[in-house]
Amino acid sequence: LLMAERARLNILVKELKGQDDRFGDIASEYKDLLLSDNFIPIVKEYLNSMIERDLEAKRRGEEVDGINERHQEEREIITKLIQYAQVLLKQVRALGAELEASHLEVIRSICHVAMDPSHTTEEETSMALTDAVQDMRPMFDDSFVAYLKYAVAEEEAKLARAGVLDDPEYNRWLFVLKVIQEGVYKELSKSINRLLEHIWYILRMESKSERRMLLEKLVDVMPTLDVRPFVNVVDNIAASLGGARRGEFDADVVGDMTNKLLQLKRDVNEVLPPDRVKEMSRDADEWADGQRKRLMEARDTTRKRLANAAETDAYDPDEPGRGEIERMT
Repeated sequence: LLMAERARLNILVKELKGQDDRFGDIASEYKDLLLSDNFIPIVKEYLNSMIERDLEAKRRGEEVDGINERHQEEREIITKLIQYAQVLLKQVRALGAELEASHLEVIRSICHVAMDPSHTTEEETSMALTDAVQDMRPMFDDSFVAYLKYAVAEEEAKLARAGVLDDPEYNRWLFVLKVIQEGVYKELSKSINRLLEHIWYILRMESKSERRMLLEKLVDVMPTLDVRPFVNVVDNIAASLGGARRGEFDADVVGDMTNKLLQLKRDVNEVLPPDRVKEMSRDADEWADGQRKRLMEARDTTRKRLANAAETDAYDPDEPGRGEIERMT
């Protein structure tokens, strides 16, 4: 990876020479490189290589002015790339903060249901939580699942550093996160198992044409909520085949089922190209966006109420939990 990024930096600098008017267009195609953890180290290496080239040119007796002129443009390009990377980093941080706020609102909404005093028994609370999690299913995307994993790991690390990982006075938030994570995984597994059944039905067909025909029929009636997850499941299965999906076959691995899976991957790419996935998932995406917007509005309302309560001495900072429960009821 490091060698590849070094090569891409060299290509980028060459592309930008004499292209001041197109700097943004060209640099934007290398955002992954500019945001890489290796970007600063390889920039330092590049600058050091320029110094070495300068010294070598001087040893050969070249004029100093000619050397400086040759490298001045490269130094300016590197400087502009660093500045552009800083702007990208600020944008990523802002986006990350926005996503975190959105994910925390999903978590808070689940907690809202669990804390609702109208549920008088554990069974009622469990049923209410199950219904709430099912309703929020479209919001449990890869970003949310990744955030849960990150939040649990960060909280565990923080408590471990403080030596209070097993102290119930301090690990309540960690316990909440783990309970929600388990519930989300359980809900997602239901969806995945249903999609695996579809895949199994397809693979049971004898001929390629039958498998393709069944795939097309399933896709035609597939619920909007299942389209993206279905494509992801097929992608993950194909990825698990390793080099076989790239044609690097192992005689001990390749078999009839492997060939069927490779065909399924190809068929899914053809039957569900990105444009059709976007079109079929539109209703689910719009619903999820609406839910996120509603949750963010609820968060803003909560903040305003807490601020107003604090100004009127109706909010006790030493008992935040009670105030939140009363607000929810």
